[in-house]
Formats: sequence, C-alpha cells, structure tokens
Amino acid sequence: MSSSGERILFTKMHGNGNDFLIIDNRSGEISDHELPDLALRLCRRRTSIGGDGLMTVGRSDRGDIRMRLFNCDGSEGEMCGNGARCLARYAFEKGMAPARMTIDTLAGPVVADVEGTFATLDMGVLETASALRGQVLILSGERFVYGQLNVGVPHTVIFQDPGDERAEVDLARIARAFQSDRERFPQGTNVNFMKIKNSREIDLRTYERGVNDFTMSCGTGSTAGAVAAWLEGKVSTPVEVRNPGGINTVLIDEEGPGRVRLFLKGQTTIVAEGVVFGECL
Repeated sequence: MSSSGERILFTKMHGNGNDFLIIDNRSGEISDHELPDLALRLCRRRTSIGGDGLMTVGRSDRGDIRMRLFNCDGSEGEMCGNGARCLARYAFEKGMAPARMTIDTLAGPVVADVEGTFATLDMGVLETASALRGQVLILSGERFVYGQLNVGVPHTVIFQDPGDERAEVDLARIARAFQSDRERFPQGTNVNFMKIKNSREIDLRTYERGVNDFTMSCGTGSTAGAVAAWLEGKVSTPVEVRNPGGINTVLIDEEGPGRVRLFLKGQTTIVAEGVVFGECL
C-alpha cells in the first residue's frame, strides 16, 4: 500500500457528522494485516482524506455484506451504529445488497433497512439485567453517577446535570479517567455525557474509544444513552438523541420481561468519491 503508483478508490460518508471512508474490498485485494495501518494513514485530517474511521465491504456467508471497521487509531471496532448505517446505504446504492440487508459484523449479524437517505438498524436484543445501573465513580472528590451497558460495544453513560456547562476539554479529562480504569472497564469503554431534555429527547456527547476524542455523533452511543435514560424512567420510546452533528432516533421495543429490542434510525450523507494516491500512504 505504500507504493507511489498505488491507487485506492474510496467513498466518504457521514452519519450526523460521524465520518468514514469506505472501500470496496470484496476482491480481497487489501489484506487483513494491511487494514489497521491503512486506517491510520487514510484517517489523518490534514495530510490525507480524514475521518473517524475506515470501513471495508467484504463478502460474507452470513450476510449480504461483511463490514470491517477500523478506528482512526488503527484499532478494530466490533460494531459502529453510524458506520453501519452509512455502509448500508452505500451497499444498496452500489447494487451490492437489497434495501433490507444483513450486515455481518464482529458483534454479530445486523439487519439494516435503507429508505432514501435514512437507514435503520436492528441493534438486536438487550437483556436489561445486563445493564449496570446507578453506578458511582469518584474522581478528584466529584461523584459521577453512570450506567454501563453493551450494545455491540461497551458504553458508559454519565447522567449529567442539565445546568452543567463545563467545557469539552474538561469533559474529555473525565472521559479519559473513566477509560483508564481497566478494573471497571477491562475492554475499555466509550464515554457518553447525557442530559435529559424532556420525556422524548436527550442531549448526548460521546468520547469514543479508538477515536480518543469526541465525535459529532455516535450511533451505538445514541442507543446506549436512550436505553440508560429509559431504564431509569426518564424517557419514553421513541427517543430523539440530539448529538452535536444531528439527531438519531432510538426505538425501544419490549419483547418480554427483561428483554428489549433496539432500533437506531438516522440520516446518512454521501460526501465524496475519489482516488487516494500511493504517495499519501
């Protein structure tokens, strides 16, 4: 991939500001061991295309397409809600998959429905008993109440006071302190700061594992935030999750005692298509 004559076709998309580079790798031309470094190089903001992550489309025996997701630090993610929504629209518009498709991810199969510029994901069933509620962490004498749950990837949801207007740089310090606590979070964690607006809306900011920064939007974070608020009786379904980059809608469907099926809907945007030259790699 470092040859100056090498060229890679890409599409850039975003889901409410959470941006990704997408490469069709159904041919397997780019080997698995090359992908982490390729993500590092392509996702650089000033010297390359830039993005929160790199996704590749591959062939799968368990779905219509296979999704590989690499964060901008080169780490591989099991699942990404906004990324999967973008990938679904990409695959549909490229004729790779029908409007209702199954995406094979490391977190398991995900069913996606594409309608215009919107894509909806069936995020699967959550056993509510698996969600840790009312957890407390003391940092520098300050008490933080949070919930912890896995919606394909681990998420911490901090219940933030509506009047808390501290700067993002201060929130980032808190997020990193949570992430560094490997006794509580052995896999690491995405950290969400949530404010309840009303019974149907929450505000959310997500400091993403693998990006190591706040992103404009996070699909799995939106899902986790909505569920955490719902479990505490703060909101009713469907929940509008207001990220800095736009709105994701989360539907919580009770399937039975202690079981909920989660759906994530949001807009996708095709930004550009082009060629990356080898000298950039």
